[in-house]
Amino acid sequence: MLYIKYALLAVIGVSCGSLVAGGVFAFIVKIGVLERMAVRTKTVKRIKWYEDLVVIGGTIGNLLYLFEWHVPLRSLMLILYGVASGVFVGVLSFSLAEVLNVIPVVVNRIKLKVGLPYIILSFAIGKMLGTLYQFFSK
Repeated sequence: MLYIKYALLAVIGVSCGSLVAGGVFAFIVKIGVLERMAVRTKTVKRIKWYEDLVVIGGTIGNLLYLFEWHVPLRSLMLILYGVASGVFVGVLSFSLAEVLNVIPVVVNRIKLKVGLPYIILSFAIGKMLGTLYQFFSK
């Protein structure tokens, strides 16, 4: 009876986790992160690679988190993970802001003529500094 309970809990856990992950991936695709990255990098022909790599990365990340496997070259992998995560969060936040037309509306309302790249760069630097502060303050 105990094995049936654990098996049922495992099935429910995997099912719910799959639904949540599918929702996150659908959200990423819906707001156009992958398409914008492909257009900006002129790799539209490889859009399926982007989609596959997002799913593979999410799956590997979940497995590493769940099973706490030993990762060789841990420091190097942590640095690569940090850079990739930072790029991902930046692209995700700006794609969401662009979809909501936040940046164009703000630019038109304050009548900004020059300096938009510097404002975007300051957003990115602020995000990076906030993350570093949070990481090192604990």
